[in-house]
Amino acid sequence: MIIARASGGAARSAFEPVMQRLRELGSPGLLLSGTRDEGHLLGNISGQPMRPGRGNLVVRGRPPRLIQTALLT
Repeated sequence: MIIARASGGAARSAFEPVMQRLRELGSPGLLLSGTRDEGHLLGNISGQPMRPGRGNLVVRGRPPRLIQTALLT
């Protein structure tokens, strides 16, 4: 399942049933550029400004990893 949303107001998603269940299951997530104002969005990771395509990959039981995504045409 892929869920994409803007970082603005993303902290409110913690109260949505689907997002709550995904957190309970420890589903991996990719946190791209955002603002720190939203607080912790995935695990203990807050948003931060990043270059396009870069993000923090958060997987349960592992430290977050900075990754670069690519667009293939």
